[in-house]
Amino acid sequence: MRPSDLVFYLRSLIGFVMGFISALISGLEGIPFPLTWLSAMALTAITYYLTYKVLRRFLRGKLRKRDIALAGVEAYIFTWLFSWTLFYTIFYMAS
Repeated sequence: MRPSDLVFYLRSLIGFVMGFISALISGLEGIPFPLTWLSAMALTAITYYLTYKVLRRFLRGKLRKRDIALAGVEAYIFTWLFSWTLFYTIFYMAS
């Protein structure tokens, strides 16, 4: 597997997990609704940045910094939004 493929699939998986976590954060009661959404989005952005830092360390010499930063960004965002919507609907709209 090429390093760029590894980055793409790893970011897709992490985006899915972050969607699940975002759905849990979005359903917190006692906190204003827009604040929970902003918190979920901020956590997701921070997680993406951290994946960049970690992957840059492990893939040094195999991929350029720009390739590591941009590889899988669309997969990360789309799987995050999809799984956030899916899990939020299952957890909080089903009842």
